[in-house]
Amino acid sequence: MKTLTHKQRILLTVVERLSENENSSRFMLVKTLFLLNREENMGRLIKFYNFFPYRYGPFSNVCYADLYKLEQAGLLAEDDTHLTPTEAGRKSANSADRRAAMRVKRVTNRFNSDREIREYVYRNYHEYTVNSEIVPAAEDYHPPSIFTIGYEGRDIDSFLNILIQNHIDLLIDVRKNPFSMNFSFVKNKLKNYLGKSDIQYTHIPELGIDSGSRKNLVTRRDYQMLFKRYETTTLKEHSKEVKRIIGLGKDHRAALLCFESDVNLCHRGVIARDIEKQQKKEVIHL
Repeated sequence: MKTLTHKQRILLTVVERLSENENSSRFMLVKTLFLLNREENMGRLIKFYNFFPYRYGPFSNVCYADLYKLEQAGLLAEDDTHLTPTEAGRKSANSADRRAAMRVKRVTNRFNSDREIREYVYRNYHEYTVNSEIVPAAEDYHPPSIFTIGYEGRDIDSFLNILIQNHIDLLIDVRKNPFSMNFSFVKNKLKNYLGKSDIQYTHIPELGIDSGSRKNLVTRRDYQMLFKRYETTTLKEHSKEVKRIIGLGKDHRAALLCFESDVNLCHRGVIARDIEKQQKKEVIHL
């Protein structure tokens, strides 16, 4: 690897500290990174990992992707149960931010086993155990409804966490072309991530906007004019697709997906307003 990110250096630092304690399992690593995020505010110091509820508590796809990259680069080695930094990996760990490394030391000194850290995390962060295979899920009722969400500025882990914490069970992709420079949100990859969290995916490209129509948008007035055209053309021409979404919202907690974080700069906001008029019920923006 040409250049390591700050969080990759910290990942190596955590592995080094855990391996010194002979307790560098993937489980221990991920839970340690999680506590660095939640209790040591590592994200305020460097761009850090995000987490979502998975089969064994908080999990990070981005962390696992980095483990693979570091192993391929010869900075990490792994046997059946333990991760170990190579000599090159130790040198990279030593170049980690000093303040961040001190926070790593505090957390890695707290727990002696997978069991200890699991019990602590499960006891104090119940919201991250809702999909756990270890702890039975509570039988709470969450009424069907329609939401919207944009993935701009989010990695796949923070995105999944928002969906899961809001009990979304269906993602409705309203992009014309479900491609992204953030490859986690390319259609098939996104669908795979969602499936692992028991969230269904459906794509309704008919309600999307051609990328060419979005060029040279600068002011809010530019967006307003685009969305006015969209409302009087695409939305009217594909009213059946809007009604389909309304129908899905009667059986699911469904979220309309597009890119922009600001719903007022995204056509999903226009779709949401049309749905609100028809069903006389608020669409919630996540």
